[in-house]
Amino acid sequence: MEAEPPADVFGARSLYAHMARSVSTSSDDSLSADSYLTVLYVPSFNKPDRSRRSSEDSADSHQATTTTQTNGDESPPRSHLDEIRYEECVHYLQEYARQDLMQFMFQHCRYSEACTLFFPIDSVPPPPLPPLQKPDSLATDYGSLDDLCEHCVAFGVVPTLERVIGARGVDTSNPDSPVAQHTAAALTRICTYFETHRHFNHLYRFQVLKKDYVAAGLCCIQLYLNSSNQEQALRHLEHAKVHFDEGLLARQQSGEGTKGVTKASRGKLPSQKLTEEELIKFTARVAVQIDVVRTFGDGEGPPWKHSLFGNPGDADTVKRRCDVAEKLVEKNFDLAFQIIYEFNLTAVHIYASVAASLAERKKGNQLTELMRNIKGTIEDDDWDQVLGAAINVYAYRHRERPTGLIDKLSSNHRKVLACVICGRLKSAFQIASRSESISDVQYVAHVARQTGSLAVEDLCKQWLASHSY
Repeated sequence: MEAEPPADVFGARSLYAHMARSVSTSSDDSLSADSYLTVLYVPSFNKPDRSRRSSEDSADSHQATTTTQTNGDESPPRSHLDEIRYEECVHYLQEYARQDLMQFMFQHCRYSEACTLFFPIDSVPPPPLPPLQKPDSLATDYGSLDDLCEHCVAFGVVPTLERVIGARGVDTSNPDSPVAQHTAAALTRICTYFETHRHFNHLYRFQVLKKDYVAAGLCCIQLYLNSSNQEQALRHLEHAKVHFDEGLLARQQSGEGTKGVTKASRGKLPSQKLTEEELIKFTARVAVQIDVVRTFGDGEGPPWKHSLFGNPGDADTVKRRCDVAEKLVEKNFDLAFQIIYEFNLTAVHIYASVAASLAERKKGNQLTELMRNIKGTIEDDDWDQVLGAAINVYAYRHRERPTGLIDKLSSNHRKVLACVICGRLKSAFQIASRSESISDVQYVAHVARQTGSLAVEDLCKQWLASHSY
């Protein structure tokens, strides 16, 4: 029955009638080559009739053509079976080979009809006969839900499955009804399938359909990590924020507890284990991530490189967060400051790295702005460490003496070391002697002796002699 497409008898008759009329209006002689070509290429050659006939023969009985025009998510019907032959095939398959019916329907582009086998509008599909050795409450004579998902992915019609399930008559006021219970269990199984096979775009659609908002929010974060550009990343993050808010509101309305995970919740899914406080924290973190993504353009690497999500105990996560904060210090210091203290990052190392980078590029004004921003936010010793990173670059890389930076150091010991690095041994001795630091004067004398600065060495020896006990 599937071997050949039906003959276009209507088109053949139209061609014959047209040629007959053409011959009758010409001479009794045989058609010349020109006359033959004229007959074949006359514009009025019944093309509208043939097109209409062809479309009628290929129309899908379950309105697949209308669905394609409306939603644009299904391929145009490619089946050459007319309605009568298709119905006969379905009848025989229903009677003798139900296990092949789903495959048959997909091959002939009856996608909605195939999905309806597993999800009747107002009923539950009967269990398979004979029963399986390991009963599956969601299996049918037509196959398992995994088989259905596999076919929908292969034919690119997952939205059709979503639409069929969404149109199912589920009484929300009676969640214990057979249809409602079957739909909930089926959605859980479908989500498991897509998560196992890492089809996160499909997984997200069915989590939303299932109204598992927290899981949908977490899936959006995964989609954000898979994003290829800033626009996609922002869209997924915005959706995540909305879903976390929806999940929090649903929990508050249902009166669920806000305390930590108890022993009774050990069997729950990860999304169900999150407390209200953790959801609020997730929402705030997504908001910060949105600001980070907006700060970086597509030319600065894929969005996942600027991700703040991850396990705080993971070394790669900590390194990535530090890299993000370091880049943000120059672009948006307030945002970088928020990230550093929200994730307990080592501020002094980040600021020191930025200071060294600015010194390397001789960005003196930006370095001054950096020091102004961090003034008062870190301790004096950390302040000196940040300045020291810049001073080292000026001294060793550029062979310069950054007197202004040295004067900003808070520790006299650090000033002595900085002066020594820059070759200002006399200034180092003066600072060390004023601070009454014997160890610093001894250090300056040692360096002066190695560098041949005899005058400074003599000053150090005289001072040490007068301060020896």
